[in-house]
Amino acid sequence: MVELRVLGTVEVVAGGTRLDVGHARQRDVLAVLLLDVGRAVPVDRLIDRVWGERAPRQPRNALYAYVSRLRGLLAPLDGVAIERDRGGYVLVADPLTVDVHRFEDLLRRARATADDPAALALYDEALGLWRGEPFSGLDSPWVDGVRGELERKREAAELDRDDLRLRTGAHAEVLTRPNAASGERAAAQRIEALHLDGRPADALREYERVRARLADELGADPGPRLRGVHERILRGGQPAVPRQLPAAPPSFTGRAGELAALDRLLAAPGAVAVVSGAGGLGKTWLAVRWAAGNASRFPDGQLYADLRGFDPAREPVPAERALRGLLGALGVAPASIPPEPDAQAALYRSLTAQRRLLVLLDNARDTAHVTPLLPGGSSCSVLITSRHELGGLLTTHGAGALPLRTLAEPEARDLLAHKLGAARLAAEPEAAGEILRRCGGLSLALAIIAARVTAQPDRPLAALAGELRESRLDALDTGELSANLRAVFEVSYRCLDAGAATAFRLLGPAPGGVIGRAAATALVGNARALRVLCAANLLAEDPPGRFRMHDLVKLYAGELAAATDDPGARLAASTRLFDHYLGWASAAMDRFSPHEPYLREPAPCPVGPQPDFADAGAARAWLDAERAAMLAAATRAPAELAGHVVRLSATLWRYLEVAAFYHDAVALHSAALAATRPGTPERGFAARAVGTALIRLGRYDEAAGHLEQALSVAVERGDDLLESMVRNAFATIADLRGHRAAAREHLGLALAAARRTGHALLEGIALCNTGEHHRWCGDHDAAVGYLRRSGRIALDLGSAGLGGPVLAALGGAYAGLGRSEEADDHFRRALEFAKTGGDTNLEVSALNEFAATKTGDEAIELYQRALALAERTGHLRERAVAHHGLGTARRAAGRHAEAKAHLEAALAAYTELGIPEADEVRRLLDPVTSVRG
Repeated sequence: MVELRVLGTVEVVAGGTRLDVGHARQRDVLAVLLLDVGRAVPVDRLIDRVWGERAPRQPRNALYAYVSRLRGLLAPLDGVAIERDRGGYVLVADPLTVDVHRFEDLLRRARATADDPAALALYDEALGLWRGEPFSGLDSPWVDGVRGELERKREAAELDRDDLRLRTGAHAEVLTRPNAASGERAAAQRIEALHLDGRPADALREYERVRARLADELGADPGPRLRGVHERILRGGQPAVPRQLPAAPPSFTGRAGELAALDRLLAAPGAVAVVSGAGGLGKTWLAVRWAAGNASRFPDGQLYADLRGFDPAREPVPAERALRGLLGALGVAPASIPPEPDAQAALYRSLTAQRRLLVLLDNARDTAHVTPLLPGGSSCSVLITSRHELGGLLTTHGAGALPLRTLAEPEARDLLAHKLGAARLAAEPEAAGEILRRCGGLSLALAIIAARVTAQPDRPLAALAGELRESRLDALDTGELSANLRAVFEVSYRCLDAGAATAFRLLGPAPGGVIGRAAATALVGNARALRVLCAANLLAEDPPGRFRMHDLVKLYAGELAAATDDPGARLAASTRLFDHYLGWASAAMDRFSPHEPYLREPAPCPVGPQPDFADAGAARAWLDAERAAMLAAATRAPAELAGHVVRLSATLWRYLEVAAFYHDAVALHSAALAATRPGTPERGFAARAVGTALIRLGRYDEAAGHLEQALSVAVERGDDLLESMVRNAFATIADLRGHRAAAREHLGLALAAARRTGHALLEGIALCNTGEHHRWCGDHDAAVGYLRRSGRIALDLGSAGLGGPVLAALGGAYAGLGRSEEADDHFRRALEFAKTGGDTNLEVSALNEFAATKTGDEAIELYQRALALAERTGHLRERAVAHHGLGTARRAAGRHAEAKAHLEAALAAYTELGIPEADEVRRLLDPVTSVRG
């Protein structure tokens, strides 16, 4: 083992033997290279450092001689050498073999170590490398400067080590160390060690000596640390070690991820972490649980202050009052606490500057509430809980943030089971499940339910579930303010400014669980209020650009709105929101379906942000994101907004059809239908839209009834557009039921009406449907003719919405003609169109049609994809077709049990639909059943 030393005389030790490194100037050269180990030192710099202004007449020759001798000395040593490098020399060696570099590495590790005994061991090892004065026996300006810097580093390390010794009870070692350091910090350490050693008189004499010296030499008074030690000596006690943490909650469960996050946020001394979240989430429980589990990390104690920033029964605790309490916990007598707040804060910082404390500040109102309570130095850790996100603290103090969310369902169940017993939940599983859903993962809500059960142990959980169903906020009230959700929410609400409070009330009754940023801005009138509500954790932005309120908070906001706001103001806000949805939906549909503007009226210019969709993909993304909110708005709209509902239905019709949101389509178009007057065009179009969606869901009789209404309006008013669309829908039902003649008659009339409108796309749709009809009739040549004409219109318009269905239909026609390669190409292109355009309606039917042209595993894979889509969307016929195809393919493969299950599912669906394919499936089932028998 090789040791290269400069912390004493300059030495090279190999295997325990000290090598002769020559005279002083040669040692100078080695010292320079050792200080810069691993880095090239230019020749001129070497000469300057070795000789300074006293260089010989030919210093380079002398330097080369010294380097040559040192190379010879080091040559036998493994891993050590001097090499020529870029006009200079470099000593190649592991830096940790050089004592000065090892010293600095050990110091870095000691200062980064949270474990005091481990840090002490590192300091001891580092300081043990010193054997005397650095570079002993060498003399040059450079050596003198480096020597002074190293001595200062050693002194700082010794002082750091003595602080650790005092903290860990090793004060005797501080007293035995030679009193080399003369600064105020060293004096404070020695005085504190004397005090801890039971020698208060000696400590007081030493303090007076130091005080007098400071006054004489510097004209200054002792600093905060010396004054704090002096005060403790005068009190005659040991430094106070506060243990103020409340008892950890016995029913605490879950939150493993959050506890781990606090471990990370508070890993280093001096860290500040903020746990923020809405009232009732269990922030205090979490913070106290973490603090109790990590108390051993803070040997100087734990301070706790409940600031009552959002207490429903009491006013917040002023920071000045909380500060006096913390000073008392640190052992300061009431009479010794300065009267001025700034002086109190200064004393508090002084007393905490060198201590390993945890300060838990619970339920803070805002950043100003906690700033005076932040400790001094960098050794204390601070954990803060608040309903506010405390953005100022995160910005100015570098605090880490832990936004607390609601409990996940398994965690909520564990919490309730811990309070009530797992057997109680298992005895009424449905009621327990409903209670968990309606509490929404809110810890306080679950605790209130548990308290009510405990107070009335014989009361069934089903009764409480019923109360929650009828009036959740009434059920979540124990009669005490601290266990009353309304009271908890009210405190947060009262802290809002007028604009944010109004926004909160408007968002409460707003339809849907999630609202986009632009929609929310249109509703409340300004974006700032949204930021304020998010900062107060009454609103959450998750994911970015989407806002949601917890269900229970939303109920409270809705109650406030009903009790506070004028109905006219609420209607005005709803109108702004609907105008926003109409304006943006219309702009989105102009991108998504640009060739059908005749289906929708021009939209109003919305309040707030204006729509700007770069392409059809961006428009579709917006439609997907806002669909649920728009549907909720339409189905809950007041009578005054009936016209808006009708226009939204007409605007979104094509999107809901293409995306296969059939259930949503029925809900929206039914709401529009109810908002129209008999005999009006609006009634006709709404009835047609409902009928078309019902066809996809397999409800043919209901669909026909709505289509009859629509056709009556179309014929009476001579509305060719409506007639063409209605007759296409009638033709679909007729073809599905095997009524070919009726289907052909409707299609002929649909095509004629389409041509009268002058809308090329409408004509292309009628031609495509006619081609599909001929294909179903087995006339594939005629089908190809109609479909090619339709395809030319799609190409002329650049309409993927028409082109995709035409490609799929041509694939079926070519398959019927035995032109399998062309069929495959068209089906694959159709599926590509469907995927690219998000046309689920086309995708499910094309998959089934394509699968029908295949056999074996290829057919099974396509049918399975179709079945998954059909089940997700509720498309009953395509689900039946997929089961039918899978049954046939499994039967051919000899997998009769699977075949039977699929065929039985197909038969049930076909029977419900009332279409001829049911007979074919029955014939297939007989031999399958026989084989199984």
